[in-house]
Amino acid sequence: MKKSLFAIWGALLAIGLIFSPAFSQTEISNPSPWYQKLIPLAKSFHFKPSGAKAYPSPQTRFGAHIMPVDFHSKFLSHAPKASSSKILLSYYGGPLLSHVKVVVVYWNKDVAFQDQIPGFFANITQSHFFDWLKEYNAPHQSIGYGSLEAMHLDQKAPFKSLVEDSEIQAQLSRMIKDGSVPAADKNTLYMIYFPPKMQIDLSGQKSCQVFCAYHNSFLKNGSEINYGVIPDQGGSCDGGCGPSPSRFDNETSVTSHELTEAITDPAVGLVQGSQPAYPLGWYNASAGEIGDICADKQGMVDGYVVQKEWSNSRQTCVSSSDDPGSPVPSPN
Repeated sequence: MKKSLFAIWGALLAIGLIFSPAFSQTEISNPSPWYQKLIPLAKSFHFKPSGAKAYPSPQTRFGAHIMPVDFHSKFLSHAPKASSSKILLSYYGGPLLSHVKVVVVYWNKDVAFQDQIPGFFANITQSHFFDWLKEYNAPHQSIGYGSLEAMHLDQKAPFKSLVEDSEIQAQLSRMIKDGSVPAADKNTLYMIYFPPKMQIDLSGQKSCQVFCAYHNSFLKNGSEINYGVIPDQGGSCDGGCGPSPSRFDNETSVTSHELTEAITDPAVGLVQGSQPAYPLGWYNASAGEIGDICADKQGMVDGYVVQKEWSNSRQTCVSSSDDPGSPVPSPN
């Protein structure tokens, strides 16, 4: 009997020694809370359980930060569970837009809702949608109300079926240089809207196929230029970029996503390399920015549909300090 037990024990030990390398994982530098494990970064997390499908991170490199189409259905609903219940954005020391000054740019005369978008910004930047963002204050930077600074209908931007991000930057630089739009200061955010049937190409990723919108930043003559890109939310974007049956409601929802992300993490386009680092603002290495965690949750503020944003302190998705919150699915 003892010989049999020793034989069984020896066989199990041998199996464990053979297969133990398969169950090891590389150490993740600067690990963040449970969301770091919820959506693994391909370059720093190598263990894949047998038979499990791997899902990519919403942001595997730095540059423009996108709002993916059908984000939750493609990533979060299939992500593996983890042991901790905290979701935390971390501050990486970069700038914030303390009192955002929105400059609305219409790519051409065919952009939809030109008579409604200014009212949205004028109201929402002075609303309860902003009154809780102070929890994302940083040393010497306090987030408060913003304003609608200016509007511009561009007459010189090219109209074609596909426009690249580099062309958007070039046109924005030209508008700043010729005085069509105000020059950038530390709080300026250019929000650029595009007409139907015009697709945006971001390093090979296409609007309404991969992303609903994005925000980005670049340096021009030593000045940081922060901007958001909002494709038309009809056509192939319809249904993948907001649950509302109203196209305008989904447009304001997507806009609010990019607005708050640009306020709390404006310099994302200036980060070097593929790992989170200065000059990032508030960011989670796998969850992304303040809007990503709540990408399928909408609320109503001052008569406008907005996307709810993630509250670190309350651990839920909110549209104001009075909002009871919309929790994301528990990781446990």
